[in-house]
Amino acid sequence: PADHHLGHHRSGRRYVLLVVLLFSFVRNISTSVTHYSIPEEMKEGSVVANLATDLGLDVKTLNERKMRLDIIENKKYLDVNKETGELYIVEKIDREYICPSKSSASCYLRLEVILENPVRIFNLEVEILDMNDNAPKFRRDVIHLDISEATSKGERFSLSNAVDPDVGSNSVKTYHLSGSEDFNIEIQTGREGAKFAELILQKTLDREQQAVHNLILTAVDGGVPTRTGTASIIVRVLDVNDNAPSFDKDRYVVDVMENSPIGSLVIKLNATDLDEGSNSDIVHSYSLYTSERTVSDKDSGDNGVVDLHIPDNMPFKLRESI
Repeated sequence: PADHHLGHHRSGRRYVLLVVLLFSFVRNISTSVTHYSIPEEMKEGSVVANLATDLGLDVKTLNERKMRLDIIENKKYLDVNKETGELYIVEKIDREYICPSKSSASCYLRLEVILENPVRIFNLEVEILDMNDNAPKFRRDVIHLDISEATSKGERFSLSNAVDPDVGSNSVKTYHLSGSEDFNIEIQTGREGAKFAELILQKTLDREQQAVHNLILTAVDGGVPTRTGTASIIVRVLDVNDNAPSFDKDRYVVDVMENSPIGSLVIKLNATDLDEGSNSDIVHSYSLYTSERTVSDKDSGDNGVVDLHIPDNMPFKLRESI
């Protein structure tokens, strides 16, 4: 019973000793966080701060206490000079690479400073500030739109937005349109604050006057100085049957010799239609008041062109239709 009591007593002493050691270790872990803010793309070797001074450490003991940085996230972008206690850049930091998500405007590197003999642990938080190092870029360099000439004024068309990896004021802020007075744009704000433009038709289009409109859409960010990106907008105007065919003249007067052989070519008539495609196909026919004995014609093979043959010198009427 005495030995059992002695063993239990020793076990209790070990338990107390373990608790004391654990308490001592926890006590040497700093609960506060030392915060630094640095711009991205700092040159390698650039000094961020004197870590030893900020943490109240003796520079002379950093080597023997094996001071080191433990990277909690990402690769090793920073290190400590154990001779001077300075925190410095090991590799250039690209904010858009380490924090690709734009859901948060903040980007941090979290590190632990560890020393031995005795063990001390300090928490570091390095905020990476965004620089305007990226220009807006459209997903497509050329945007194609087909718009009917029958489309009403005020009609809107969605355009591809530009993307800028930068955040905050360095991201896309506005758009500009150039190349035509027939169109305008209106800036809209989408999810997560993304800006995009809608193309607005200022007046109805006339394909016969201009079949293609070439526009330039420019995206502008809010950085200083600003950066821009451009995309071409090619608007093809689709035809509607809004033009009637017409002859070269409203009236033709033809003189025929009385002894001209039947079937002789008297005149070649030409009708044209400003529309395109099937809307410009022309078929000739005669007025109901024109006698079949008066004229005869032959298709020349060219659209809108007809060869007229008449047996006698007399007036006739010819009408065109499509």
